[in-house]
Amino acid sequence: MVKRQTSAVDRYLDLPYHITLVQDGEENGGKWIAAAEELPDCTSRSDTAEEAIAGLKGAMAAWIAVALKEGRDIPEPRSEATPSGRLLLRMPRTLHAALTKAAERENVSLNQFITDSLASVVGWRRGPTAAEASTPAPLSSSPRPAQPRRSWRVRPQLLTAALTANFVLVAIAGTIAILVLIAARP
Repeated sequence: MVKRQTSAVDRYLDLPYHITLVQDGEENGGKWIAAAEELPDCTSRSDTAEEAIAGLKGAMAAWIAVALKEGRDIPEPRSEATPSGRLLLRMPRTLHAALTKAAERENVSLNQFITDSLASVVGWRRGPTAAEASTPAPLSSSPRPAQPRRSWRVRPQLLTAALTANFVLVAIAGTIAILVLIAARP
């Protein structure tokens, strides 16, 4: 039985899963984080990119083994046409600085602050999909215990209102700054 499960794990590991590799900011000592995009919360964190990727392969094997053991569906690798959730965005330095300060005030990462702000502007609320609700618990090769993820449905309304108000204030400040720059032109 173990041999059959191992071969099933190997078959999944041979599939072309998309891997994201990023270096975390200086606040975490510049650790490298590798993640399997299609396997929720399947990540590895290490001092080098190579170690993070090697750790991710082990985390993926463990993630898939748990899913198989519990009879859960394992996501297939996405096609290239599927949006990856990554976005490269150019913005004025002043707006970047304002967003960074706002994120620091909220004690969240800049990516999380921008994601929350954009989601609140378009009225998007993310609840677990059927596939996410049936996925196994997060696995990681990191020595730190996994932190629970907060979802929109459990976030207090007051926090959502504060983030929205903060985003509006930043947008107004940016607009005023642009108008002042335009008015100050000789």
